[in-house]
Parts: sequence; structure tokens; C-alpha cells
Amino acid sequence: MFYSGIHTESGRKDADLREAATLRQQRRVKQSLQFTHKDSADLLPLDGLKKLGTSKDTQPHNILQRRLLESNLSKLRSNRPSWIPKNEVSAKSNKLHHGKGESPRKSDEDEAVFVWCQCAGKEVKAKIDTSSPYSVMSSACLDRLGLKEHFRSYKNEEEKLSLPYNARSIGQVEHVALMLGSASLECSVAIIDDKERSFSLGLQALRSLKCVINLEKNHLEVGKADKDVVPFIVSRNAAKEEPSSDA
Repeated sequence: MFYSGIHTESGRKDADLREAATLRQQRRVKQSLQFTHKDSADLLPLDGLKKLGTSKDTQPHNILQRRLLESNLSKLRSNRPSWIPKNEVSAKSNKLHHGKGESPRKSDEDEAVFVWCQCAGKEVKAKIDTSSPYSVMSSACLDRLGLKEHFRSYKNEEEKLSLPYNARSIGQVEHVALMLGSASLECSVAIIDDKERSFSLGLQALRSLKCVINLEKNHLEVGKADKDVVPFIVSRNAAKEEPSSDA
């Protein structure tokens, strides 16, 4: 009986020791986990701590990985050269070329259509200008053709004709004899103050001469029944001086 009691008491002590060891081990594991949790959670803001739970995506190490990835992406974006639209690159390139003294872009005159015609008995290079209702002549061309004595200046602003390209007419010449191909016409011509020897045929004259502009064949068809063909001035002749006999 005595031996049995000792054995029972010894068994209790062993059980208590094992239970105490188990509790200590559990506390150590818990403390270790709490330390790891606290160590990573201290790096998060308060709103990040509130989101912590049992979900895998809200665990501290996952949140830290996402923050690190976002930080790396921000650094990459800041180091990446800024993208410049293609049209801005072209504009900057053109400015650079102009600054180096390269030839500028072609003017509107280079894209215009010109023909040879007779004006006041002299041959002139005429621009086909469908944007203006009136035929227009420069003061320099007026002098060259000997029409200055027929020039009539405007007496008031109301008489001035409205011209495109912000051009200001200073007067006009009435009944100017004009011949295009075999077709002839007398028309009024607006005069602008310009030193260039320029002359243009407006819509009124083109309609009266029954002109058809054929851009495919590069010529002007004049007349209604028997059409006369007036070729455009090609590029190699565009810069050609007008005949010296007309000067």
C-alpha cells in the first residue's frame, strides 16, 4: 500500500513536470511568434495594422513585399526618360535645323499653280488664285506693265476690296486687257502695295474665261466649246525671269 501511494505521487509529479514543460514550450513559441509579428508590424502604418487578420494577403510579410515592390516601381518610373510626342520631336528638330542655317520649308508660292498669260500686251507669269474673287496685281508689276497712268486710288475705306491673306488694296485699274491662250477678256484688277512682280487671276476672271484646272494633266483648259490648253509653269521654269523684251 505504501509503495503504491509513492508510485501514484511520483506519477503525478512526472505529469505535472511534463505539463509545465509543455506550457513553457508553448509560451516560448508564442513569444517567438509575437516577436516576429511585432517586428514586422512595427514597420507598417496604423491603417496597415488595422487590416491585419487571418487572410494571407493581409499578413505583415505580404504587405511589406507589396510596399517594397511599389517603391521599386516608383524608382524605375523616376529614372525613366520622359516620353516626348512625335510631333514635338519634329518641331524641335526643325528649330534646330533652322538654327544651323539650313534652308527653311517651302513657302506657299512653291505649292501654287502658275501660267503664262498676256496682260496689257505683255507676257506675265500669273498665279491661279481661287481663294480670291478678284485678280490682284502688285504696284511693282503695275509699273512694269506701264499701267500706272490708269491706276485709280481709293478715296475712302468703303471702296477698298476685301482680299485674302490680310492683303490691303490701295486702288484698282479698270478694263485691263487680258489674254489667256486664245481667249481674251477685259477685267478690273485690284492693286496692292508690293515690290514683288506678282500678278494673280481671281475667280471672276477664271469664270469669265471658262477655265477648268486640270491638276492631273497639269494644265488649264480655257474656253467653253473649243477648249484651249494652257500648261502650268513647271518647277524648272518657275524661277525663270519674265522675257526681257517685256520689261
